[in-house]
Amino acid sequence: MNFILCTENKVFPYMLVDNFYTTEEQDLIWKELESYRQDDIYTDGNQPGSYGISPVANLNRIYLEGIYPDNREDSNILTVYKKILSQEVLENYRQTTPAARQFENTNYDCSVVSYYEDSNSYGEHFDSFMHTVLIWFYKEPKRFEDGNLRFPESNETVECIHNRMIMFPSYYLHEVDKVKLENKYRDQGLGRYCMTHFYSKV
Repeated sequence: MNFILCTENKVFPYMLVDNFYTTEEQDLIWKELESYRQDDIYTDGNQPGSYGISPVANLNRIYLEGIYPDNREDSNILTVYKKILSQEVLENYRQTTPAARQFENTNYDCSVVSYYEDSNSYGEHFDSFMHTVLIWFYKEPKRFEDGNLRFPESNETVECIHNRMIMFPSYYLHEVDKVKLENKYRDQGLGRYCMTHFYSKV
């Protein structure tokens, strides 16, 4: 894992971790992502879901708690993501923002898998949780353009890189650029995947 503490903006700092998952962990995740694509169980992102309606979400998504309500250990994604709570990650997040103190007090999380094909995007919004973790996946070499994350309030753009994790307080406004994917690559799972993990306290 390669930690990048983005702290130049004192109001909106965030943490990046490149090469977040190992090769073995990535293989497990791809196995699950491919099964969702083959079974075609994604829903329209702007339709009602486990966390309500997202009118600015032009994408496809799966609410993992809906698939694994009582058996989270059956999901590869919900097994390997536990490393987010590792001491190394927490220590670096503490160095990034004082909000890390709040993160360590969370006791609830939920997860979404999103998939972006051509022209999919996610408009400006904030998340109704305490902390947000995004992990980006795509088949290499990268076949699409854009799909980067933007923080409008700090005027920063974070490049979508495979196996990159970003962690930030959920109240930050953020958005995803429109993905551009050529016709010949569509409907093959060659777009942008995002595994989102929300953390809160109940």
